Amino acid sequence: MKLVLGDFRVESSKSRSGKHVLISTLLVYKKKEGLVPYTKCLISEAPISPVYREGSAKLVKIEVDQGDLVVYVRLVKNFKGVVKGYLEVYSSRGELLYRAKYSSGVVRFSKGNPVYAWLVRVILDVVKIPVKATYLGDEK
Repeated sequence: MKLVLGDFRVESSKSRSGKHVLISTLLVYKKKEGLVPYTKCLISEAPISPVYREGSAKLVKIEVDQGDLVVYVRLVKNFKGVVKGYLEVYSSRGELLYRAKYSSGVVRFSKGNPVYAWLVRVILDVVKIPVKATYLGDEK
């Protein structure tokens, strides 16, 4: 059964000075295929204005199978070079299952069920986000 999830903001923008940068993207974890980019599940995308002056942003609707997981990654770099953001795991019905906060190379559990921490670890590895430490709630 196919389900439609919508209105995810996918963006890549920076300020005029280049000191502030925002990147957000979407990845889909399919049971049979593993991790795939959102473009393979895309239904529609509508251009919107980005947060910062230079770059692009769009609202995305995707179609996923029942049991798939959707991961939304949003990272912001400020003028001091400090990167902050979050990684969210959604069910195929659009429910927030897990949220982890990223700040200065440390990934920390924020809310949800720590059972889904494994997917955040996979995303950090695949997307090559630099990590100093992880406290995702699944440690013993």
